[in-house]
Amino acid sequence: MLKVFTDFNATTHDDLCWLLKYRENDLAQQIDGLKLGRGDRIILFQDEDDFEVVATLDVRYVDVLGREAWVAIPDWGTLVRK
Repeated sequence: MLKVFTDFNATTHDDLCWLLKYRENDLAQQIDGLKLGRGDRIILFQDEDDFEVVATLDVRYVDVLGREAWVAIPDWGTLVRK
């Protein structure tokens, strides 16, 4: 699974992670090149030595952005502390 950075403090009211970075670049701009799509699972992390959680990718309306965007829906049952 692809490991993607997110800021868990920058989520929507329904716990969607919208700030997604892969290799320091916006994940949305890399989706096609990485052959990712809706329903694919990724690993989210914020700090390398904190924790990881598996999440599912989707496109949804993000009120903070005022538009649809790629988001990750964390499955908190998969949380692993480092």
